[in-house]
Amino acid sequence: RDSEILKLMIQILARESLQKVLNSFFLGTAFPSIQIRKSLSRMRERPLNVGVFAGSFNPIHLGHSLLAITTQQTKPLDKVVLVPVYKHAVKKDLLPFDDRVAMCKLAVAAFAKQDSKTMVEVSTIERETGASNGVMLRALRQQYPRGSKLMYICGDDFFRWFERPAGLKVLDEVDGLIVQRRLHKQQSGDRFYKEPIDEDHIRSVCSKLNLILDFIYGELPHFSSTLVRRTPGNWRSFLPQSVSAYLAERPQLLDKLIANLEADAIKEAIQEQKQPATRVPRRSPTPEDWETPESVASLWITRGLEAVHYLQFERGRTALWLSTGSTTLLTKLKSTRSRTDNLISEVSQAEVNQKFAKSFDEIQTLIAELQQIPIWLQRDRKLLEKKHRVLIATGGIKGWNNRLDIVLKFSPRIDVLIEATIRALKEIREYLKSNGRPGSNNRINHNGSFTDDNHDSVPELFGKWCYGKEALGRERAFVCAGGPLTPSILRLSLRMRDLLNETIASKDRKLARVLSFQEGMSTRLPAAPDALHRMLEKVTESEWSLMGCFAPSTPLPLVHKLLSKPTTDSEFFCAEQQRGVVLLPPAFDVERFFQASSSAIDFLLSFAQALAAAGCASID
Repeated sequence: RDSEILKLMIQILARESLQKVLNSFFLGTAFPSIQIRKSLSRMRERPLNVGVFAGSFNPIHLGHSLLAITTQQTKPLDKVVLVPVYKHAVKKDLLPFDDRVAMCKLAVAAFAKQDSKTMVEVSTIERETGASNGVMLRALRQQYPRGSKLMYICGDDFFRWFERPAGLKVLDEVDGLIVQRRLHKQQSGDRFYKEPIDEDHIRSVCSKLNLILDFIYGELPHFSSTLVRRTPGNWRSFLPQSVSAYLAERPQLLDKLIANLEADAIKEAIQEQKQPATRVPRRSPTPEDWETPESVASLWITRGLEAVHYLQFERGRTALWLSTGSTTLLTKLKSTRSRTDNLISEVSQAEVNQKFAKSFDEIQTLIAELQQIPIWLQRDRKLLEKKHRVLIATGGIKGWNNRLDIVLKFSPRIDVLIEATIRALKEIREYLKSNGRPGSNNRINHNGSFTDDNHDSVPELFGKWCYGKEALGRERAFVCAGGPLTPSILRLSLRMRDLLNETIASKDRKLARVLSFQEGMSTRLPAAPDALHRMLEKVTESEWSLMGCFAPSTPLPLVHKLLSKPTTDSEFFCAEQQRGVVLLPPAFDVERFFQASSSAIDFLLSFAQALAAAGCASID
């Protein structure tokens, strides 16, 4: 018997030794070459569909960030990679490469990861290769698993040069194109059009090269670098707030950016007027050159949007911290407060352009409301400091209600700021209309053209975005105030379940006005991107897991979609019952709900900022 045991032990040891050898071979640890280990790793990984979005990003603006997240969410892509150009063949005055990379990362940070998976990333591959187009794409492919597909994300102006040598090099290295049909500015005036393309010829070329061709039609508001160049002093209105903050903290970088924008504006004016460069006055543009009424209004409207967003985020963070008592969440809350304070300080110290502000009553009202924020905010924070230990320690229905009383103090004050911001936009639109600016009261047809209409739809759509965003923000605060034990409380309290249903219904109702065309309106407003639908779907999943059922206001198609998900999805599990397999919701995670709702809220902010920037320009 002892000999049998010894034989068995030898067999076990032999198997373990063999397993170690195999592990060493497949993991690459037996080889000194890093390249071999990387190759083995790529062979084991699943191939990916990667969207490649290359550009100067000087700097990245709202149009870029909206296109990146919309493409990732609406096209069959595992991720989108932004590739800032290292050395531009024509533009020699770009901002430093490291700064452009840093701003790209900031612009997509809110959407970069979902469920621990990287969805949007930024690559410095051009610095490593020292080249663009074909060389860059070839090197980029080596960074992904074997068999991965590269989809080149571009505007339709790519077709102007796609059959030239540089374009053909791109086509040789990619597996397909994702093309945004953009609006282009006419040589004179403020009219925009969709560039005519020979789609049959383009499809023929792609077919010969075995390339996938996909288009993005009308999913994004009109937004481009043209708007930035038209009002160089109003740079903040066109950039994600994190990018604006990055530039504001670096005055020398900001000065260079504004100088570049002003120079671009002069070049554009020369091209439009077809005048020799020598006829342009040789002087540096002054602030008076770009401080127009619309640029001043846009600056303060942008500040209004940012103030509302920071306050909404602080409200949600406060609710989450009070319901958990986590020191990590307290640190994050302090960081959020610091960002809010920095914005408020900037608003308080800002010099109001009296030349134009006196002419706009609603702009002055908005400024006054923004300057009142420190008074009530500091008072509420002091009250929270006194009560936070009791609020954290009190559990159950009473604790949830007490925390709601504190955090929902933000809500009526946020409503005042939203209404002031909407009225300010209406005022500047009326100013543009009264001064005969083309496009100030245009509507968008399904073919992308503009048609004059007596009804100005921009402020109306802008208001719907703002109030839909606030409704989602209130739901975030309401749920987070309940904390991790919210599902248990809902099982015990019909009243809290009713209040939650009312909150969700208000959110669904207000967002439905944004996410669909409204019958009986005199304009046709563009539908929201599918990317937002997918983000809101994540929120609905969390609502389902929270309540154990769907809210009555949840659209039936969405209920069906979630219930018909494959049972192999890791987020769901099946329970065997007498009548078959029943799909149950995943366990509720309050921090996951906070992240899902915050991603959608951040996206709503970017869309509202783009709409406001376009609405304040002299074009629609």
